[in-house]
Amino acid sequence: GDKKKDDLEDDKDASSQLIGVTLLFISLCFDGGTGAYEDKLMSVHSVGPFDLMYNIQLGKTILAGIGLIVLNQVHVFAQMCQDMGFLLVALGLSGAVGQVFIFVTIAKFGALTCSIIGLARKVTTLVASIYFYGHHLNSIQALGLFISVGAMSSNFFDKKKGGGGHGDGSHGVGGKEGKSRCQTNDDAAQEEATPMLPAVEECDAQTSAIEMGNFKR
Repeated sequence: GDKKKDDLEDDKDASSQLIGVTLLFISLCFDGGTGAYEDKLMSVHSVGPFDLMYNIQLGKTILAGIGLIVLNQVHVFAQMCQDMGFLLVALGLSGAVGQVFIFVTIAKFGALTCSIIGLARKVTTLVASIYFYGHHLNSIQALGLFISVGAMSSNFFDKKKGGGGHGDGSHGVGGKEGKSRCQTNDDAAQEEATPMLPAVEECDAQTSAIEMGNFKR
């Protein structure tokens, strides 16, 4: 009986761990897609970081409000605000400051640099937690930590070797395409303006001749 119970608990833990890994994988996929899309909005469509931050947070607020209404949790939210008002305000302020750093980093250096910084923060927190609280890692966890650090280092050196960012207009393909488009537009404007110069000079000459004729009269 006890062995069967232990087997059931092990199966339950394994299924819970599988669900957790799946949800984590989905979260990371959405996180990576969100960063790349925000980078595209800022570099290609010239959306400001604070405008983008405002609209995203507004969308989150609307979705959270709809969820509270649909799930009938408005009273639970109101009670939580009443019980933990100061902590919620502090949490909101700290989260807002963190979002400012994230969006400014994406605007100045790109989504890849922001991802590297975020991964470095998470790895540093994990290592500090292991060191200060005496947590032990098994072989799979140690391998995962090693892969994370290796991937972070590889991305950092590839980014440093390639160079560029939003600041110098050469971030990825978008920066090169932006330069090409700007150069093309300048050439087209110059070509359009060049044929107009003789016509303008001729018009000025005719106007001067008319004015001189009127003066002689």
